Amino acid sequence: MLLRRLNKSKSLRLVNLLGLSVIFACLLLSYAYVRKEMRYDRFHRHAERIVRLSFQTENEPTDVRIHGFAPSDPALAGVAGIEAVVRMHKSESGELRHEGRNYLTDHFYFVSGNFFEVFDFKLLDGDPHTVLDSPEKAVISRSYANRLFGDASPVGKEFELVNGRKFADRKVFISGVFEDFPETSHFHTDLLVHLPDDATNLFSYVYLLLHPQTNIADLQQGITANLKKLNSNAPRKVFPLLFPLTDIHLHSHFQREHEPNSNIYYIYLIACANLLLLLIVLFNLWLNAGLIFSFNRRYYQLLRLNGASSWRVFWDECLLALILGGAAVLAGLLLAQSVMPGLFPEVTSNTKVLLLLCVLFPILVMITSVIPVIRQMSSTRFFSMQFHSYGTGFTLSNIRYMLIGQYAIVMFVVIVSVCISRQIGLIRTMQVGGKERTILVMREQPASVIRRYGLLKTDLAKHPEIRRVTSAMQLPGSAIRDGVYVRTDQESEDEGRRIPVLVVGEDFIPFFGIRLLSGTSFSKGLRTLEEEEQMLFDSIDGKPAPDITEEYVINRKAAEILGFNTPNEAVGQRLHIRHGQGGVDYINKGMIVGVTENFNYTTTYDDAIPQLLLQRALFQHCLMVYLSPDDTKEALRTFNRVWQEINPEYPAQYTFLHDVYDSIYYNELHAEQLTHIFSALCLLVATLGLIIIMAFIVKRKTKEIGIRKINGAQPSDILRMLNYRFVIWIGIAFLLAVPGAYMAMTKWLEIFAFKTTLDWWVFLFAGLSVLLLSVAAVSWQSWRAATINPVKTLKSE
Repeated sequence: MLLRRLNKSKSLRLVNLLGLSVIFACLLLSYAYVRKEMRYDRFHRHAERIVRLSFQTENEPTDVRIHGFAPSDPALAGVAGIEAVVRMHKSESGELRHEGRNYLTDHFYFVSGNFFEVFDFKLLDGDPHTVLDSPEKAVISRSYANRLFGDASPVGKEFELVNGRKFADRKVFISGVFEDFPETSHFHTDLLVHLPDDATNLFSYVYLLLHPQTNIADLQQGITANLKKLNSNAPRKVFPLLFPLTDIHLHSHFQREHEPNSNIYYIYLIACANLLLLLIVLFNLWLNAGLIFSFNRRYYQLLRLNGASSWRVFWDECLLALILGGAAVLAGLLLAQSVMPGLFPEVTSNTKVLLLLCVLFPILVMITSVIPVIRQMSSTRFFSMQFHSYGTGFTLSNIRYMLIGQYAIVMFVVIVSVCISRQIGLIRTMQVGGKERTILVMREQPASVIRRYGLLKTDLAKHPEIRRVTSAMQLPGSAIRDGVYVRTDQESEDEGRRIPVLVVGEDFIPFFGIRLLSGTSFSKGLRTLEEEEQMLFDSIDGKPAPDITEEYVINRKAAEILGFNTPNEAVGQRLHIRHGQGGVDYINKGMIVGVTENFNYTTTYDDAIPQLLLQRALFQHCLMVYLSPDDTKEALRTFNRVWQEINPEYPAQYTFLHDVYDSIYYNELHAEQLTHIFSALCLLVATLGLIIIMAFIVKRKTKEIGIRKINGAQPSDILRMLNYRFVIWIGIAFLLAVPGAYMAMTKWLEIFAFKTTLDWWVFLFAGLSVLLLSVAAVSWQSWRAATINPVKTLKSE
């Protein structure tokens, strides 16, 4: 009996099953993703007692690192509640030399000796108390050890660690092996090296292990008081920023994070997207349940005529809804497994929650399905033998409200999706090289590679498939934290202002197509690397800078800060710079040869900054190569061959610039994908519901259509009559969706310094797209109804 009932209205039930299966799969995968995001850094035993300390300078972007911090720093003097302090200094690249072989490593850390006592990363070999207790000790990850030594144990093997940025080359031996950091850690590395306590002239990530029951607010007050004393004469106030370890991944978005973090707002976005899709599916389920019950009303009238109670009718509908809900659960599980097999284990890892979802979902389906049944229960009393295909409580008014609600949600999601896509497009346009797909970039390279950079560039230039080659102090997308004090010829030595500095190589400006407002780019080949190294050593020894006037290029914002009214006025002016011992002021004066438009070398989260570009042979740590888009594969083969010829001892380790940007804007790109997917799903489910509504209306109006056609109505008139209501209802939904979408997008765009515009036509375009697609989906039914022979529809009258 139940199977016959299910088969009788199979098209409507299949629509229900499709929507319910999709939303259940979405709920499972979303739960798994959110659960994973919320578990970051919670595997540490003392996770709730660990905080990250940063210093925030008034009116300046916050760098999560602290410069010059010592284990017994005065900022912590006398502050109660601190059990241990861990410092971590990140090195972007380094070189391990062992038995005549060189191994490049990137993103490794110099850490305090108590690192494994505070953090619970699993040590496979070594004692957490002693594994990093002296400067010659280092620890590597299991996967890195396997890459270097295979199955042989690396413990006790000696290396020479070459890292010329902050530390002299040193001999280290492997004192332990740790398991690869869990994916749910907010930082990862393959190499940890002991950080001496007296090494303070560097930037460090600082973590504090607090005593149990320590109040973070009281701790912050104590550190604030110390900073106030230490910086009493500073022009800007400095405040401590304490971030709980378990909050970093979702809530910390400052400069120089270990890795790009996620964002709690995208967790909210996932929750909202699931809720909105669930509402649309439940709207359809409600509508279909009412229609199915209406079609079966004659069956229930006969059933009750033969003595069945209203409870029997109610129970039959509940049982059918539970079967539908159970089938949706099974189909949803299979769909989730096939769509995202990598995330599915996270779904099954918590059996209790999974079972709870599998039980609650069919119950929700049942409750939603029986609500229209309860409203129409009175129609099952056998008071008339006349057959109707609709219940006494099921009207076009009910359909109207449900449809407007559905499409208001659809419009909201589609508008949000379009606006996010526009912002992503703006990001790609604003970032230097953001629209290019063939810019190869190499992070910090060893000193020996940098010394051969000129030869590499010369050889690559011989091949037409290599468009350009340049270099820079750092890759695009990272915060520019180095700055020099700049003054003009007319200002005294005590005057000047701090301007961020970026050291670049030849062809940097044409490489990225940066627009010059006035003047020219840099000249070529001014000094050799050896000459500049000698100048730097002389500067460190206290010798005066040579009498050399170099070339400077500044951007528009730097020109304004320096007091120039126009770019033309700035060109030809002399500047003097001051940096500090070991800084870039081993050449301390120059002339502005060009002024560029403001360009975005950092991220779109930050406003355009003033920039001073220096062309030097030193500090060219990162290499960039523009491959021909016409033959990228051949260009890549050429690059690898030339690199191997010039640097045979170092494998070419590179990525593409668009991948760098993708990692920086990971959250925004995933938000874009998420809204696209949910927009498509919402529109699909809503359109299926609309088709069902049109079938219901056509069925109700079959005789009316026949009479109208007999009285001379044309098919276009019938088509207009049937579709007119939908156009009006979707228009009302659009008016309801626009204010909410506008406020949501305005709030989201606040995180960006460079924002897309929320133009009126964006909303109108999204609304018209949904309207046209929806009307097209139901017009075929309208057309069939409008072209049917009226004799067939009226022959029974």
